Amino acid sequence: MFSFALIISSELLMPRIVGDCLIGKENSSQNKIIISLIFVVLCIIAGDLLLNFCISKLSSSIFKDLSTDLFKKINTFSISEVENLGVSTIVSRSTYSINQIINFVVTFYKVALCTPIILLVCCLIMWRIHPTLTYGLFCIIVCFIIILIFIIKKNFSLSLRIHQKLEKLNYKIRSDVTGVKIIRSLNKEKIEEKKFEQINSNFTNLVIKLFRSISSIEPFFYILLNISLIATIFLSSDLIYSKKVNIKELYIVTSYNVLVLSYILSFLLLFMMFPKTLTAVSKIQFLFNIQPSIKNNLDKMEKLEKITTLEFQNVYFRHHSNEEFILKNINFTAKESEKIAFVGKTGSGKTTLMNLIPRLIDPSKGVVKINNIDIKNYDLKLLRNKIGFVSQKNILFKGTILSNLLFGKENASQENILDKSKMSQSYEMIQNKMYQLEEPVSELGSNLSGGQKQRLSITRAFLKEPDIYIFDDSFSALDYATDLAIRRSLFEQNTKSITIIVAQRLSSILTVDKIIVLDKGEIVNIGTHQELMEKCSIYKDIAFSQNIK
Repeated sequence: MFSFALIISSELLMPRIVGDCLIGKENSSQNKIIISLIFVVLCIIAGDLLLNFCISKLSSSIFKDLSTDLFKKINTFSISEVENLGVSTIVSRSTYSINQIINFVVTFYKVALCTPIILLVCCLIMWRIHPTLTYGLFCIIVCFIIILIFIIKKNFSLSLRIHQKLEKLNYKIRSDVTGVKIIRSLNKEKIEEKKFEQINSNFTNLVIKLFRSISSIEPFFYILLNISLIATIFLSSDLIYSKKVNIKELYIVTSYNVLVLSYILSFLLLFMMFPKTLTAVSKIQFLFNIQPSIKNNLDKMEKLEKITTLEFQNVYFRHHSNEEFILKNINFTAKESEKIAFVGKTGSGKTTLMNLIPRLIDPSKGVVKINNIDIKNYDLKLLRNKIGFVSQKNILFKGTILSNLLFGKENASQENILDKSKMSQSYEMIQNKMYQLEEPVSELGSNLSGGQKQRLSITRAFLKEPDIYIFDDSFSALDYATDLAIRRSLFEQNTKSITIIVAQRLSSILTVDKIIVLDKGEIVNIGTHQELMEKCSIYKDIAFSQNIK
């Protein structure tokens, strides 16, 4: 508030001091006026610096809190909610929309709080000098208000369309960058460039329309400012002639005219940002209003001890947008220390079934039970702490090998990490790196091979030492010898855990306790390798295609 008072009082005093200078006669008074002017200018500079400092602290605090809250909210979304929204949409709203709000907040505190005070005080002073001199200013203010209403209505729909086009643009950039290898290998660069050019052209045209609308206000301002000054001088001519107003007062009135209209222009430019900000707020509010489909059942929270049984009872699953079930009537039980494998053709629902166990998704019908209790009645964090999940996509985060492995166990010792890396056959690979555990890892592990990423992902799961291991086609990038060594370590050292393996390569699962065959989302048979070779034609076809008897 002090900075506002300093700026406003200094700007209001400036015309009076200059007015005194115009009518000053003695050198001593002139010197005092010059000193006063210098002091006022310094006050304006000091007030502006203080205001900028306060606003920067406030805006950075708002940005931090809003970003953190939004990030926490996004982390509660299930897989289906992220897929429905789209990653590019979430990223756009988490960055562009928040920046738009912060820009508005900064401008608002600089302009909106000062403008009403300046307007009120200037009008009162001008009215006290002579009421006639305020007529021109009042007319101009009314014109500005009409223009403001028109522009806000016009720009709101335009800002909404720009935001939608921006999300499409972000999606296109992201998809092209992600699929750059495929685009180049199929020689489709020109086609993708044309698609991008079309989207970019639509976005650019809308932005140009918006900026034309914004930039058109300034010429109007200068026209109205000059009209206001002409009207003021015209109205004051008779008053000066009749000695009701002097030169000093005329200068104060014209200066206040310029000051008021300058603040009104800044206020108008602020409201030019308002439609874009309103759109950004609605986009972020939409994310905050989403009720996560996967959440804790606070009414029935059960304590989760060591997991001894995992059971699927009549489980069905389908996405909200589809009528057809991906999984149908899934029934099986896994007990402590059992090794179970799932096989089936592509699209048979194996990965979807795996996602049900750690509650990344919930079944549409039926129940998934752990220790004879519905998993919905367990705390999500405790449940997932008991499960080591190695997914099809081996995701590594930007950082180091160590920082990625610590996702499995935050307080793991270096000795423990190296022991688990020996189990996953990644020990030699880590030791051969220049910085070993401190070796940098690029975004998504792009500087590592597929096999290296798989082995590090498996190490991460081993560090967790969970009650249930889930390996969703997690050995596909490994050679047979490495695959065999990892499975041998897994089965020998994790005798108490339930181990579930999704495999395309049957040679990886010949020794498991039972194999479950999926086809079109249904379990068609359960048994050992030899039993399935005798009674399951689908399994037999897969085995023969891999020269396994």
